[in-house]
Amino acid sequence: MEVNPTYQVPWKEELAANLRGFALVVRSAPLFSLGMLLIGFVMGVVPAFVVKKTGTLIDNVRPALIEGLDSAPGRAAKGALVAMAAAIILSQLVGPIRSSLEFGLQRRFQAHLSRRTMRGISNLPGLAYFEDPSFRDKLEVTEWIGWAPAQSVSQFIGGVQSVISFTAMAYLATSYAPWAPFLITLGALPGGIAAWHFTTVVGMVQWRYSPQIRKSNYYKALAMNRDPAKEMRISSLKDWTIGRQTEHWLAGKEEVWKKQRRTLTLALAFQVLATGVVAFVFMGALKAALAGDLKIGDFTVATGGIVGSMSALIAIFQSAASIRRGNYWLPNALRLFSLAGTAPRLDVSGRQPARPGTPTGIAFEGVSFAYQGTERQILHDLDLFIPAGTSLALVGENGAGKTTLIKLLCRFYDPTHGRILIDGVNIKEFDLADLRTRLGVIFQDFVKYSLPASDNIGFGAVENLGRQDLLVEAARRVGVLEKIEGLPQSWDTPLAREFGGVDLSGGEWQRIALARAMMAQVGGESDILVLDEPTASLDVRLEHELYEHFADLSRGKTTLLVSHRFSTVRMAERIVFMQDGRVIEDGSHKDLIARGGKYAEMYEIQASHYRLTGALE
Repeated sequence: MEVNPTYQVPWKEELAANLRGFALVVRSAPLFSLGMLLIGFVMGVVPAFVVKKTGTLIDNVRPALIEGLDSAPGRAAKGALVAMAAAIILSQLVGPIRSSLEFGLQRRFQAHLSRRTMRGISNLPGLAYFEDPSFRDKLEVTEWIGWAPAQSVSQFIGGVQSVISFTAMAYLATSYAPWAPFLITLGALPGGIAAWHFTTVVGMVQWRYSPQIRKSNYYKALAMNRDPAKEMRISSLKDWTIGRQTEHWLAGKEEVWKKQRRTLTLALAFQVLATGVVAFVFMGALKAALAGDLKIGDFTVATGGIVGSMSALIAIFQSAASIRRGNYWLPNALRLFSLAGTAPRLDVSGRQPARPGTPTGIAFEGVSFAYQGTERQILHDLDLFIPAGTSLALVGENGAGKTTLIKLLCRFYDPTHGRILIDGVNIKEFDLADLRTRLGVIFQDFVKYSLPASDNIGFGAVENLGRQDLLVEAARRVGVLEKIEGLPQSWDTPLAREFGGVDLSGGEWQRIALARAMMAQVGGESDILVLDEPTASLDVRLEHELYEHFADLSRGKTTLLVSHRFSTVRMAERIVFMQDGRVIEDGSHKDLIARGGKYAEMYEIQASHYRLTGALE
């Protein structure tokens, strides 16, 4: 069973994380926090106040009936009744107010945390973290936090309220005997500590089994999301998916139940002890009242203080346990947030402008690369130069390293060895954001945003997202303008049926993605065009249209084209054939065919399937 190691956090780190978590909550909603603290103080005092006034009423009600309501006992009884009524009304009023403030605090913090998490994760410059299982577990933990820190602030305020209530109730208990609060505290401590331990241990178990919980969420997503829905149904995977989700979800529950049974037995034993202590003190007060050493009113106050102090003490432990359980993952999550500022797996210290001078081209010099956690070299001492303003196609079998080369150019990873130069400068020296503004890229697994067509294309140059003239030009260049303008709401039509829009075919989506890359050219500052399998979903006619437009698309741009379709790579001025992470052939289409090497062999294999249609000949 895959589990994380037992998650032990030094108490200093845990305390610092909790304080930081509290600060995040208070900063997200300071007025809500202050309002809840004031209400907590009031609610902590009210119960003891009511008990005290109850004792006053009991002591004065009989004399008031004999001497009259205008007598001193009568006035005391009336004052006690009015004070009790006011306190009860106040507690009824502030209850809904506190609930409203707590709800507002949670909402404010949830929005703040979501923005913080999205900003932190989006600021990670590379992709290595997303492929790291331990990072994914940490990311899952941030989802568990939810409202926990906000609830912890509520629990903290509840704890403050309980401390105030305990202090007030303990003071009332001294009306019987000064030692009563100390005995009650000693009797309640073991049970409170046991309950605190059980509550926090649940958080530890959840952490240990976070890989299993993440897997269970994956199986749930298979059943809930649209993309896998077709295969889930055609392959009858419903029962299998539900079974796997249940298996992983319940993986850690056995340990929880085992610890629960052990702790429950201990907690019950300590609760019997606490009950015995309360009974002992209570019976002592009753004996004193029956002997006439304690007035009935004082007896009422004392016993109310005895029972109330015990309840408040238990509430203190419950609040402390809830705070620790809710924030058990907070130190780990805060480490995740800090990654955005450090990102040690990718050097982001470069600050040089990405357009240093006259463009010369892109050079890969002795580049080798292996993905983290693997020994297999995807690229081996690769040397390649692409002169500025020219087009080059990368060809090769699957796994040859073509897409990896693009990822390195985009600086999603850094080479294991070697370097990549643009215009003679190592790309590590460039400001990363500025470097990426030079790149207009369509990835093989491009994103199909469930958003309006204007956004799907405009994201290529988000700074000009509202420029309709640029959107139209980008769509026109790839031949998708007519399709967009024919949609029910034209550019405002969501490209997803589940959002009230329309679904597109694979070829239409391919053109939308191409238009997004074009938007980076016409609406941004991109001068390097990267097309990874741009015709994978296009039929022969649409591919031919793209061929006709390619010169226009790549004019003045340094263009890197990756494709398995040889009719597509013929668009480029120069073709490079890759095998096992190395360049083994380099030249024009005619040169490589005449050479009769690997390129010519694969071209002939593919051409034989199309020769009857005339697509390649």
